[in-house]
Amino acid sequence: MHVIIGGKFQGKRAYAERLYGKFRHVSDLELSDTIIPGLVVNVHMGVKRGLGCDYFAERISVLRKCVIICTEICGGIVPIDEASRRWRDETGRLYQTLAREAEIVDRVFAGLALRLKGE
Repeated sequence: MHVIIGGKFQGKRAYAERLYGKFRHVSDLELSDTIIPGLVVNVHMGVKRGLGCDYFAERISVLRKCVIICTEICGGIVPIDEASRRWRDETGRLYQTLAREAEIVDRVFAGLALRLKGE
């Protein structure tokens, strides 16, 4: 599993494609809850739709064959409404779990990658 984390529009997917080429399968968790080995995007939106840590833990064997793009939503101003705070907190906990399980973790900012974990 390779986790790539960073802010919105910071070049995460372009970085993944530079490393691995075009992905044959892209699992978009904003639109579906199906994960196919390949690229997984919009994890934070999957969490918003109710896909929590248990969902990802049940699919860890498939996730180990994936590049997972995590959009950072946990920095900055804390949301005022409780539902948004819960979503942000759950997303942050999930990102910690994914990073712990991943072989490689990179952070991308302005198209530049910083290796946080792995070779």
